[in-house]
Amino acid sequence: MENQFEYLMAHDTIATAKALLGMELYVGECFIGRIVETEAYVGVKDSASHSAGGRRTKKNESMYLEAGHWYVYQVHGHNMLNLVTKERDVPEAVLIRALEVDGDIPQANGPGKLTRRANITKVFDGQPIDQCDLYLKAGATPVHIEQRARIGVTCTDKWREAPLCFYVRGNRHVSKIKKKGLLPDEETWR
Repeated sequence: MENQFEYLMAHDTIATAKALLGMELYVGECFIGRIVETEAYVGVKDSASHSAGGRRTKKNESMYLEAGHWYVYQVHGHNMLNLVTKERDVPEAVLIRALEVDGDIPQANGPGKLTRRANITKVFDGQPIDQCDLYLKAGATPVHIEQRARIGVTCTDKWREAPLCFYVRGNRHVSKIKKKGLLPDEETWR
């Protein structure tokens, strides 16, 4: 992704969540997979966000960094990979939920599976994507992008059902996807 920080700060978090679909994730020189599912977390107003209501703790401090930094946290022993999307002190981020990887069986079709497969740990938390071994490259363009409510959100207000999960339609590597309507991987990209 050319000029990653400038791109991220110039767009809202929802647009960035969609733009990340098709990007390729690397650790060092190793290609991990192509992003097929993301979720947008739009800051202090979003009650499903770690920064809801302006909450700021040692655990979520990386979410308050400027666009282009990784925010990695743990849920039930699984690391979750997020990309910070706005300027410093505007805590918005995109969760990378699933990757398309080589092979017949989806191996990274969930945020915990993704980080486990790529050995992504908290060591990447707070690291800028242009200065660490975990980074993105341009990839493919989805034929169709779908949206739905985010997965596992427990708040009880309007944010619970907000359609802020974006995914590549028909791609079998998307998490919690219905089997009906799945396409061969190559038919989901332009």
